[in-house]
Amino acid sequence: MSDNATPQRLSCHHCGVAYRRPELSPGEWATCIRCGSTLETYASFSAAAWLAVLIATVITFTLANAFPVATLFVQGAGQAASFIDAVVVTWQEGYPEVAVITFAAGFFLPACQLGLLIWIFGAMAFGRLPLFFESIVHWIDRLKPWCMIPVFLMGVLVAVVKLAGLASLKPGIGLFATAITAILITALSRLSSEKIRFMAHDLGLDVKQAEVPKPPSPTLITRTWALMLGAAILYIPANMLPIMSVSTMGSVSSHTILGGVIELWHMGSWDIALVVFIASVVVPLFKLIALGVLVFLTQQRAGIKLRERTHMYVIVEFIGQWSMLDVFVVILLSALGHFGSLLSIQPGGGAAAFGGVVILTMLAAMGFDPRLAWRLAGHRKHLSRGDLESTH
Repeated sequence: MSDNATPQRLSCHHCGVAYRRPELSPGEWATCIRCGSTLETYASFSAAAWLAVLIATVITFTLANAFPVATLFVQGAGQAASFIDAVVVTWQEGYPEVAVITFAAGFFLPACQLGLLIWIFGAMAFGRLPLFFESIVHWIDRLKPWCMIPVFLMGVLVAVVKLAGLASLKPGIGLFATAITAILITALSRLSSEKIRFMAHDLGLDVKQAEVPKPPSPTLITRTWALMLGAAILYIPANMLPIMSVSTMGSVSSHTILGGVIELWHMGSWDIALVVFIASVVVPLFKLIALGVLVFLTQQRAGIKLRERTHMYVIVEFIGQWSMLDVFVVILLSALGHFGSLLSIQPGGGAAAFGGVVILTMLAAMGFDPRLAWRLAGHRKHLSRGDLESTH
């Protein structure tokens, strides 16, 4: 194998500096000297071990979608609902955009991610490089932020608390399978395209050297402002319009996001109310404000607190998907609450607007390149003086 085919270079995706890849020992990780980001950790799992995790995830993911998450009982009548049932009901209620968003985030994109990872590790576990390796690893990073099964699990827990005072709820196989799948998906989130590439290289496979990322363009600033403006506009109807309506024995009540938080608090579930408030109110506002500060300072070519601003961006990118919590809660309640005049729960216009807020803020965060802040502040050198820091 030729030297130029071996990926011995690490590039920091947060500040743009490049390094020679170090040899790590168990318990060590590589840290960027400039911005402090973790670039690589010691690979304790082999390709065969990751394949085993993937197979287990496929099994639990299948069970999570094949069986009901829960069954709601009202006056002896029962209504079971799986994730797919919730998507279908949301579509039938006249909110196809919400149904499409939730189906993609909770089923289709996670299924695609699992399929691609199995294709890669199924070959690597037997010492071979899979076909279309370069194209597939490119898509791994693109799909990862949109796989929201852990968020759906939290949504199920919130829905259970909301329904506890209305009727009797029995957990289903799908709930337990979803919980296990969420844990496994979280573990799989460690698999970035760069990590997979280095694992293939360490196995002696003939993988191409990763290209040095192109310098970010200042045009990203305009696009990020546009996405943030769209999210800010949608944030108003998302909070003003009802996110769902509940009809019980002829009495209809509408609930906004903040109204649902207050209701949970009055029910005595202050911990769940706090989770929903943070995920649905604090997180979207924090993302808009934090991104606004980051983009503005970048636009002004400010060189202050660059490392801290980089860490803030990492936080914004990480918490982005958790704003989908209320959308998952609404579609699950709608699927379970179908008892005619006794109980009927329907999604509202606020759910569609809030789903748009989540997507636009995530696109804005992913579209903004933190390397641009360093570049416009004068840090244009891509090669460092030496190797990475190795930390125990």
